[in-house]
Amino acid sequence: MKPESFQTGRVMLVAFSHFVHDVYTSFLSPLLPLIIEKLSLTLGQAGLLSTVMQVPALLNPVIGLFADNRGLARWLVILAPTLTAVSMSLILNAPTYFLLLVLVFLAGISVALFHVPSPVLVAGYSGQKKAGAWACI
Repeated sequence: MKPESFQTGRVMLVAFSHFVHDVYTSFLSPLLPLIIEKLSLTLGQAGLLSTVMQVPALLNPVIGLFADNRGLARWLVILAPTLTAVSMSLILNAPTYFLLLVLVFLAGISVALFHVPSPVLVAGYSGQKKAGAWACI
């Protein structure tokens, strides 16, 4: 395929992986009542979980530089949903609050690792028709 042509399959694959990735990260809110009960958390501790998941977003510029300079964008988009799925699937099994914080932080890192390079990847797969790609994502 020509680089300037729209690669529908690849754009749709990244869009689907974005969907799956975001579904896993959205597990935290509905599971909070169970987590609070299981670990006897205060509301402050429960609210801190969401904040800890967002903290790695501060690394977005560094991740962008790293991904661009090393050509790792494709690998980050492939591997980040796996890290998210594993860490978010284990949050109900966390025996301590500290381990729960670590799992949520890992999920936050994978969120940043996915969301920084994926628009660049989709733009590359879209060729000259970038508006069509953004409709998929």
